[in-house]
Amino acid sequence: MRDRVKALLFAAAALLTAIPASAQVGHEPARSPYVDLEYSQELTLLGGYLRTRHDPAGIAPKGRPIAGVRYEIRLTGPLAFSADMIGGPGSRDVIDPLKPVATRKLGTQSNAVVAADIALALNLPGERSWHSLVPQIRAGVGLVSSQAKDDSSGFAFGTRFAFTMGGGVKYVPAGGRFQLRADVTDRIFKLGYPDAYYRLASDNTAVLPGSTAKSFYTHHTALTVGVSYLFAR
Repeated sequence: MRDRVKALLFAAAALLTAIPASAQVGHEPARSPYVDLEYSQELTLLGGYLRTRHDPAGIAPKGRPIAGVRYEIRLTGPLAFSADMIGGPGSRDVIDPLKPVATRKLGTQSNAVVAADIALALNLPGERSWHSLVPQIRAGVGLVSSQAKDDSSGFAFGTRFAFTMGGGVKYVPAGGRFQLRADVTDRIFKLGYPDAYYRLASDNTAVLPGSTAKSFYTHHTALTVGVSYLFAR
């Protein structure tokens, strides 16, 4: 019996000790790390770098600095709609696939790449910031376009449909009209080569082996930072 009483007294003491501690869980409104987002729309000037991926023949536009603009509007709860346009000048290697290896490379060509997309974004803290930060993920569709082409081989980059996905984080000072943001956006689209890149030249070499796919998915991955103007409550 004495052991049971001791056990009950110990349990009661532990419960009384836990009650004050549990009262401290959470934060007073004035000290909460969460702050409601005041504005529903933003316009952002972007700058960064575009990294190009998976180009076995080495003739597509190369990586380059980029600049652009993004508009975003919060729809409901954590969900937002955004529209982007980015682009930048750069270069690409030009080759004649039907010439021998020694004379195949013709030099470089200046060209621009432009991409535009629309997407749905999810603000992970909802309609609030956490310690002035708003982590975000995005997914959508768009277009990637360039006038890069070779008349001799028939290669043309043109305008290609793309899937987009990415994420980033926004720094939103409480009560301010401006914010900073950093994002990674991956645009996934199909690229292909004409038959000339698989044919043997006079030295019995080809740019690509026959096992290389003539049409395949590749990526343009953009790392951007930006300054946003916030408006519309």
